[in-house]
Amino acid sequence: MLTEVKSPGLLDRVLRRFDLMSLYFALIFGAYGAAQMTAEGWAGIPMLILAAVTFLLPTALAAYELGTLFPGEGGIYIWTHKALGPVHGFISGWLSWVPIFFLLPLGASTIVAHVELVLGIKLSLSANILLQSGVIIAITIISCIKLVFSQRYINWMFFVSFATAVIVFGVALYSGKHATPVDASLFDFNVLKHGAMYSAAILWLLGVEVPFNMGDEIKDHKKSAGFMLLVGTLALMFAYIIGIAGVLLLLPAGSINAVTGVTDAVKSISPFLGLAVGVMICFAVSSQDVAYMNAYSRLLFVSGLEKRMPPVMSYLTSKKVPVAAILVQCVGGILVVVFFTTQQNLAATFQLYIASLIVVWVVSLFYLMIALPLIRKKFAQKYQDNDSVWRIPGRSAIMWLVVILGFFFNFVAIYYVFANPFTADISAAEWRRWLISMVVVVILAGLAIFFIGEKLNHGELDESAQQ
Repeated sequence: MLTEVKSPGLLDRVLRRFDLMSLYFALIFGAYGAAQMTAEGWAGIPMLILAAVTFLLPTALAAYELGTLFPGEGGIYIWTHKALGPVHGFISGWLSWVPIFFLLPLGASTIVAHVELVLGIKLSLSANILLQSGVIIAITIISCIKLVFSQRYINWMFFVSFATAVIVFGVALYSGKHATPVDASLFDFNVLKHGAMYSAAILWLLGVEVPFNMGDEIKDHKKSAGFMLLVGTLALMFAYIIGIAGVLLLLPAGSINAVTGVTDAVKSISPFLGLAVGVMICFAVSSQDVAYMNAYSRLLFVSGLEKRMPPVMSYLTSKKVPVAAILVQCVGGILVVVFFTTQQNLAATFQLYIASLIVVWVVSLFYLMIALPLIRKKFAQKYQDNDSVWRIPGRSAIMWLVVILGFFFNFVAIYYVFANPFTADISAAEWRRWLISMVVVVILAGLAIFFIGEKLNHGELDESAQQ
């Protein structure tokens, strides 16, 4: 592939173990996610654990193996290209990249909601749009300075983000409150009963494969990625669980704000500490958006190298930052903010965005599961010749178990997204119609971009891109 020929040397290998782990944590852990996992009381914890075992674990194992076998810039784009060819390679990368336009506005709106809470104000529509746009612009500026600088920011915010969960749990223990009494649902792993919560847990565990987008910037893939997946997963699961428990102990289930619930919970005991947590969440979420901006821009960058998108996407500044790709994400995020905040049915629109994010992202992960067995067969010799490759233990039997689990629970996650609306503000039929339409438009747009790129290049890409 062209990206394997061109990108090495263009980007600095600066991501070490802790850098990669904090990037992984930032991409997946939402400092406010614990509040969203309390919708069905204590059932959020077993559904989170179930999602980690059935969804996160298979995805992590597959990404770890493929990421060490083909450690170049682009991640899933490269892996699928190797297994299924350029069309599917581009579409998998496209589906993996599109969520950036849901994630940036989600982070910006969360920050603004906490700013309103901390300052005790209610912004007008125009002020809300301007502030959200300002947040995205600030994220863009941080991301454009230099990877070492923006990564250092993410590293520091790891401790801030983790601390928000520790504080809410510590406050709950100190207060002795049991606003939501512990009940049998804490041990209820029945996904048929809590399907919506399972899909929500999937949302808050998405992103395992995203750090591999920055393959050419990672030092020692095998050791760094292993540390990232082990320590990062333990950290985010611990933070989610104590965060959920802290919020439920301090506030009654059913009355918890899905966005500001963590801050509200702490504030119910200590107004000053609650406001401090609100400020901390603003910084933590901003670092999450910086992680999104950096990692996702690499998919645009390699698409530019591969001539699937305009070559300007592969432009690097003197600091080796793909600034054109980052700016495209910035503009797209602001446009989505404007569209989103001006909708009459704001609750339904917001939930449709969340649902679309889950579906599009999970669909891209089907490619990961398809690629794994195909690549094992196609590149068997490469496994034998490369000691730096990590292989899922247990020969083919465990590999197929990973693939089957990945496929099955990806379908389960998508099924429950379509099964019932996430809000009562829209009918089930209208919910499914809009959701299908949005997903189909995303896929068709990706296909259109690919074939337009092919036509503009007259199909004359380097031979290496066809290998």
